[in-house]
Amino acid sequence: MQLIRPFHPRCGEDFEFLERLNSWRGDVVLVLDGQGHRCSFPLEWTDMAPVDAFVAAAGGGCPYRTGDLVELADLVAARVPGGRGGVGGMAP
Repeated sequence: MQLIRPFHPRCGEDFEFLERLNSWRGDVVLVLDGQGHRCSFPLEWTDMAPVDAFVAAAGGGCPYRTGDLVELADLVAARVPGGRGGVGGMAP
């Protein structure tokens, strides 16, 4: 199993799949990393998730989903002094 979340520091890393679970926030995969440590990731952050229709339709021309870019913009805005706190100045 590979982590494909573009903004995650471990993106592209391979993990040994252990189990798929349903948690309060949705489907999660339990994995082992290269050092044998157990960790979990949301299913949609992995290559086990169904292919996003927008990414497939873009044919490789746009590797990022709109929701991912909005989330990144919100994270950056929250860290910038005087940031507006959300995309377009809207509160998250």
